[in-house]
Amino acid sequence: MALAFTSAVPQVVSISPAARSIPANTLRLYVTFDHPARGVVSTRDLRLLDDAGRTIDGAFMDFGQDLWSPDGRRLTVLFDPGRVKRGVEGDGESAAPLQVGHSFTVEVSGKRFHYQVTPAVRTAINPQTWRLALPKAESRDALTVTFDREMDDALLRDQLEVEDARGRLQAGQTTTSSSGRVWSWRPKHGWRTGDYRLIVGNSLEDVSGNRVGEALDHEVGSPDAARESVTVPFTVKRHRE
Repeated sequence: MALAFTSAVPQVVSISPAARSIPANTLRLYVTFDHPARGVVSTRDLRLLDDAGRTIDGAFMDFGQDLWSPDGRRLTVLFDPGRVKRGVEGDGESAAPLQVGHSFTVEVSGKRFHYQVTPAVRTAINPQTWRLALPKAESRDALTVTFDREMDDALLRDQLEVEDARGRLQAGQTTTSSSGRVWSWRPKHGWRTGDYRLIVGNSLEDVSGNRVGEALDHEVGSPDAARESVTVPFTVKRHRE
């Protein structure tokens, strides 16, 4: 009887951002593998290629120790902030590894992911610009939030929560779109008529490292934004209300 062997080499299952177009000042990438890859794959195994297929040297930060999730399946890779953030290392616009209007490719473990580069996003996140699609009472329909920019997927899954008018956190399931612009949350139990709040954690960032009330490129010497959660109120109504 023939025996079937499974390769122990970790395979890439996704990379985030997953959108086809990302800002020139994108700060980080997440590479997820099908099983633990810590000690097998490292940041040094990633290559950034320009639209002519040439390797862009020094694009990623090398800390000497890779940034892995606790389960060893997700590798966080940072673009060198000195080449992304203005005023850190020369002219951030010209030094940035991602140039507006060009395409680039990330190569890792034999797979390639292609992107188009759009203008940098250098403004703070403003929840007032978010569009909420509200569910109806007595349903388990999803609350859907659409953003004005690509959000950091890992933080998006961790930094948004829903609570009721009495401040009780609600149990539910979160999903995000591949574009990084849509977050959906479906409650474990049906919605009740009444007021709710979307809780926005103080660590939420877009793919460029901007936070609520604070752009990554804020003026040198200016005070940091208050590290407090903000809330977005919404009301769930019956069908006929």
